[in-house]
Amino acid sequence: MSTITTQAGRAVKASRLRWRGAGRTAHKSQESHQSHQAHPETSDAPAAARTARLTPKGVWVLVAVVLAGAVGLGATQGRAAYAAYRTDRAGAEALAAARQLAVNFVTVDYQQVDKDTARVRAGATGTFLESYTTSVAELKKVIVQNKTVSRAERTEAALVSGDLDSAVAVVGVVAPTTNTSVPDGEKKTYRMRLELRKVSDAWKVENLEFVG
Repeated sequence: MSTITTQAGRAVKASRLRWRGAGRTAHKSQESHQSHQAHPETSDAPAAARTARLTPKGVWVLVAVVLAGAVGLGATQGRAAYAAYRTDRAGAEALAAARQLAVNFVTVDYQQVDKDTARVRAGATGTFLESYTTSVAELKKVIVQNKTVSRAERTEAALVSGDLDSAVAVVGVVAPTTNTSVPDGEKKTYRMRLELRKVSDAWKVENLEFVG
């Protein structure tokens, strides 16, 4: 009987020791887990530092990428600005040519009619040149017979549309005129729509019509 009691006592004691050991192990595991939660950066910090660190080669690669993007953007903007400049310049030249031809068209003097009509032809092309050349002989006859003198006093011009080699402009001209019918003169007002075309390096009128 005493042997059984002694063995049972030892078994109970061993069981208690195992429970205590398991409890201490669990407690230490819990402390370790809490410590890891309280200081998560301790184990991860070296890896994060390694991730954020740039090598000299990486820095130069980054700089090269940024510079390439900047150069590409600058080139695109430069091309757009240059194209706009060329279009604006072409429009200004076309408008000046339209204004000059309108002035030439209404400027006549029966005493130098050949010179006056030659200036108009010099600034004409296409359909307008053909029609003006066809009618110029009759026009000269009327100017000389009526002793017509006309001069452009004031002009107003506006560009309707245009690109690098074509344009449309509207020009208004006030021209004091004298002839045998009105020897004291009268002011005539003309409003013309001119279509222009760039021929070689010069802008010329290819169509002219009077508008209200």
